Amino acid sequence: MKTIVLFIFSVCVFLYSNYVTFDHYGKDGVFISKLHVHSQSKGIWNSLIKLKFDHGDYTSDIYLEGSGIDDMAIFRDKGEILSYVDGQYTVHSDLQVLQQAKLINLKEAELYTRLLFASKQNFKPTFKIIYEDRNIFILEIGKNKQVQMFIRQG
Repeated sequence: MKTIVLFIFSVCVFLYSNYVTFDHYGKDGVFISKLHVHSQSKGIWNSLIKLKFDHGDYTSDIYLEGSGIDDMAIFRDKGEILSYVDGQYTVHSDLQVLQQAKLINLKEAELYTRLLFASKQNFKPTFKIIYEDRNIFILEIGKNKQVQMFIRQG
């Protein structure tokens, strides 16, 4: 009888610890990242990324406006985390253009044209988590090692 009680208690402690660990470290939820670029060569750019994680899948909406385009461009990226090797995540990404903008200055529109090019490709970007806690994570994205911070909303 003692063995059965001990077994049931152990299972309850195990399930509770898994729940607490997932609740504390789980990335499910909505995160926001804002980026402002002021550069002589790249112009002035503002971007807002709304990222939603749901059990390993993600959806992000990217709002981009800048001096190289005439209007706000909107992209949607849907994907899933494929693997984790040597501190780097590989994700499958399906980037779609929801609202295209007209090019005003090709030299200053590099960020926009990179996203347009990526939307035409089937690509698997990589990222490394530099810092994370329950409400914030900082990523190093891709080969050019762009750093971006995301903050939990709500």
